[in-house]
Amino acid sequence: MAEEKSQSKGYKISFFIGGLILGIALTGFVVAFSLPRMMIDVQESKLGFEQTVNKIQEAAIANGWIVSKVYNIQQSLLDEGRQDIGNMRVISICKPEYAEEILLDDGRKKMSAMMPCRISVYETANGKVYIAGMNLGLMSKMFGGTIEEVMKRTSKEQEQMYAPIYK
Repeated sequence: MAEEKSQSKGYKISFFIGGLILGIALTGFVVAFSLPRMMIDVQESKLGFEQTVNKIQEAAIANGWIVSKVYNIQQSLLDEGRQDIGNMRVISICKPEYAEEILLDDGRKKMSAMMPCRISVYETANGKVYIAGMNLGLMSKMFGGTIEEVMKRTSKEQEQMYAPIYK
């Protein structure tokens, strides 16, 4: 009888450990395959390519953002003798008060590597236009403190700015 209880206890422990390992492995698998897709937010535009690029810039300026540069990725590659990738622009925008809030502290200056905010507008071979950007709401959770607060505000503000453009 005591031997049966000992074996039963051993099976329960083995079952628990096996389940725990399987759970950890499945969680790792889900994170490894879903997180990269979640880091970039992609929305289809209801406008044409040039209209989308212009509307994003207009919305940014109207909301107190500075459009620091618009990169013509397509033209840059063509100028280097590369293949035509189709219409693609990357718009760099900055909200000075948000940047200041993060960058005043020396410990947060490393965040400048992620600044300014960038929004990509591209057209696929089937003529659809997409807007892509970092998922700042999700990314903010990795940092905490002031960085998290500013990134969350940035995320909400950008969502509101671009919502009228989304299909």
